[in-house]
Amino acid sequence: MRVPSTPAPVGDRHPEPRPGLLRRRPRFRRVWLSEIVSLLGDWMSFVAVSLLALGGEGGGVVALALVMVGHHLPNALFAPVAGVLADRLDRRWLLIATSLVQGALTLAMLGAAVLGSVPAVQVLVFVRSSVGALRLPAQSAVLRHVVEEDELLEANAIASATWSVMFAVGMAVGGLIAALGPAAALAVDAASFGLSALFLWGLPPMVAEGRPAEGGPLAALASVRGDMVLAWKHAWDRPPLLDAVLAKTPVHLANGGALLLLNLLATQLAFAGTGALTLGLLQCVRGAGTGVGPLLGVALVRRGLRGELAATGAAWVTFASIAALAATRHWAALLAVVLAWGLGSGANWVLSSSEIQRLSPDRFVGRLSAIDNLALTVGLCAALLGGAVLVERTSAPGAAAWLGLGAGVLAWLGSRWMLRRRAAAGKKALSLQPETERR
Repeated sequence: MRVPSTPAPVGDRHPEPRPGLLRRRPRFRRVWLSEIVSLLGDWMSFVAVSLLALGGEGGGVVALALVMVGHHLPNALFAPVAGVLADRLDRRWLLIATSLVQGALTLAMLGAAVLGSVPAVQVLVFVRSSVGALRLPAQSAVLRHVVEEDELLEANAIASATWSVMFAVGMAVGGLIAALGPAAALAVDAASFGLSALFLWGLPPMVAEGRPAEGGPLAALASVRGDMVLAWKHAWDRPPLLDAVLAKTPVHLANGGALLLLNLLATQLAFAGTGALTLGLLQCVRGAGTGVGPLLGVALVRRGLRGELAATGAAWVTFASIAALAATRHWAALLAVVLAWGLGSGANWVLSSSEIQRLSPDRFVGRLSAIDNLALTVGLCAALLGGAVLVERTSAPGAAAWLGLGAGVLAWLGSRWMLRRRAAAGKKALSLQPETERR
């Protein structure tokens, strides 16, 4: 698929809604089905593993934070490698191979959970997520091969809505299953990886445009540092693209503390009967918000709102919701707050991801998606660990959310200041060029 080198900004286009994308694009449909089954199993098992860490032998707030960090941190540690592999190798085979390995590791998690070994589960969650980290940039880059450029926003909205539905369903079902034990949820999760690979099997090769798979994985690994530096420089010189790459980080700093608080509130309040059912319900409602939020954001952009303004609004809806979460203990208010939280964070994710895919050349999109994952995951994990330590020292669950929120707001303000300086420097450099060069 040929991608224009200078596409029009999102806010300057007014595409008409195009229903039937899944029907028109069978390759996109395969990717979509693969994600459905994989996500359903993942979120079912996540509830079980989180509650095992919080209530099992050797468990506690820090143990819960370590499981959550183990689930997310590899996205940061392996992001540079993942981005380079996604831009140098066949993205289809990368997705298939990682799915199969993750399935095998999930079976090992099942054995550790049956034995009640929280440390073993923590290690295996980290290893499985390390393999899964290789998928994320490839998943983002694959969209460029299965839909047209003017369909990217719609494709991302569908992907986000799917994530949200599977998150909601998986969390709700996971809460039910976790009440009986983690083994069933992990068994379903292991099987989901095999089915995911089966759906991807029918896709054609998907090598990055202009970047043949030369030398194989070893050559790609040897080039990680240089390739990542080139991608960062490409974004650094283009403030709108840099804005998209960094847009999720402040939101995920705030999300880290809030996610920890959400698990603690579920076990303390248990208004749905048990901590497992309460956590499943709260996460289900948040998941519904992450599906509706992107649809609202896309609708506003299509009606002429500039993409950066929509993303700004989404970030501040998230911040306000997390502040309310830290101050709320009534069950009905909690449900409303987590819904608004999902609306904001879901819209932020889709709008920024679509901009990265739209503004980046195909040869860079995997690496820039990896930088995006690296920055947001470091922020999320820092807030999780900092919040856990603060809660254990103060015995105040809300402290985790306030810590993450403060860091997120400061990061957002700092990024705005830096982007304005980059834009001003670019204009100054352009004005100093001779008129013949500007032409």
